[in-house]
Amino acid sequence: MTDECQHGLQHHHHHHHHVGLAEGISPSYVKKLQWVMVLAIIYLVLQTMGSYYSGSLALMADAGHKLADIGAIGLALFASWFSHLSSSPRKSFGFYRLEILAALLNGLGLMAIACMILWEALSRSTHPPEIVGGTMLWVSIAGLCINILSAKLLYPDRELNLNVKGALFHIASDVVNSLGEIVAALGVIYFHFTWLDTIISMVIALLVFYNASRVFLEALNILMEASPRHLSIAKIQNFMMEQPGVLDVHDLHVWTITTGKEALLAHVKVTADHFAYASAHELEKALRETFDLCHITVQLEPPGFEEDAIPF
Repeated sequence: MTDECQHGLQHHHHHHHHVGLAEGISPSYVKKLQWVMVLAIIYLVLQTMGSYYSGSLALMADAGHKLADIGAIGLALFASWFSHLSSSPRKSFGFYRLEILAALLNGLGLMAIACMILWEALSRSTHPPEIVGGTMLWVSIAGLCINILSAKLLYPDRELNLNVKGALFHIASDVVNSLGEIVAALGVIYFHFTWLDTIISMVIALLVFYNASRVFLEALNILMEASPRHLSIAKIQNFMMEQPGVLDVHDLHVWTITTGKEALLAHVKVTADHFAYASAHELEKALRETFDLCHITVQLEPPGFEEDAIPF
């Protein structure tokens, strides 16, 4: 667990473990994303020229995908910059959610591009154009090398940030796309199978849509305050019930602020001798160390305490 949290205590023993939203953040993935973006721009130019001279729809489709990659990485860098801004009274969690919004937009954009690629592939399936296989082959080989290098740059940081994960999904599908384009180019060169180019284009479109939908749904779950998939509400509640002095746990909520930063809110009924700051502190500490939570709010309630508020 990082040292980005501070301790606090509010009325009725609300105990908070605050996220330091703008302090000590220097993500190593930012420079890697910048390099990947440069490589993506170089390959986009190469693909666009290769598609024009070879007549390959697969290269054209992959160029569209690469353009989406550049937009995705650009949004990730933009959101990463905004996430360094300090929190304010109106934005108490700072700007971390901009990264999630960027991921949502990335997913939507990629799904739209995938649909356009698929439509174009279907429209050209009945009349495959002439394709210059040699040009297609060399452009595809160059793309494979660039995509593998980009994937190696981002892979170590894949779990640190949702936009890095999204960019890695894009690049992983680019690697598969490049392999498919190489196969299609060889088919065109040696067997004149021009229809392979159309088939590969359709496969690219489906892969793009699948990867984009995963990023989109994960971002949507975070924005909808869904419980993190790797944390079980039932397990957390059972854990809290096992702690000394705890009689009941209700109004338990766990959600994600941004990737890797989960928060918890709970009302906990305790025995009279555990209705104290020390009990709240020990419970918060146990939750933080066991479930790696970064923002914890625990309201202790003595026996017989009745709340007027309607729980969520």
